[in-house]
Amino acid sequence: MIQGNQTALTDDERDGIVLAVKSAFSRLKNLYRKITPVFTDYGFAPPSPGVMARDLSERIEKSIVQHCESFSRGEKYCDLSRGGCDWEVKIAKGSGLTINQSKQVAGETYIVVNYTPDIQVTKIWVLWHAQDAMFSPRRPNTNARSLRLVAAAPNVELLFAFERNQSGSSLERLERPKALKAALREPRRKKHSA
Repeated sequence: MIQGNQTALTDDERDGIVLAVKSAFSRLKNLYRKITPVFTDYGFAPPSPGVMARDLSERIEKSIVQHCESFSRGEKYCDLSRGGCDWEVKIAKGSGLTINQSKQVAGETYIVVNYTPDIQVTKIWVLWHAQDAMFSPRRPNTNARSLRLVAAAPNVELLFAFERNQSGSSLERLERPKALKAALREPRRKKHSA
């Protein structure tokens, strides 16, 4: 659901975003592969990819600006700007999206990157015009709120999904805007028989 003065992404923008994300993660994966033996040689556990990826969203933002002339650096606390609207880049291990509990959700659009512990990008998607009701309620004793995918589904556009086929080899595919809901749906839990 695109509201306000936001317009749908063009194919070039989608390709540019996917290229920017995959390029940044490829560099991170190469770095991680090189430094892991050094930490091990010195008797230390290597940092997790998540720790190393702390500034990865900033690198992705810069790369998106380089690959998509319609995007520019955001002002103040906004990561990116496109057509006068605020955009943010969020990276999350696993699936879904979490935000800081103190974050004020105010209609910004998120570019979300999900990845695996072995630094494989699994999904790249856009959450258009985020609203507070799309996230879990604020609760004491927690710092994060999770995106409720059912509530957010009409506002989600999947740009890229990585899958493994039955033989275990990898398949990459680029999705176009209409095929999204099922691809982002969380896996159903198996019912246990009594």
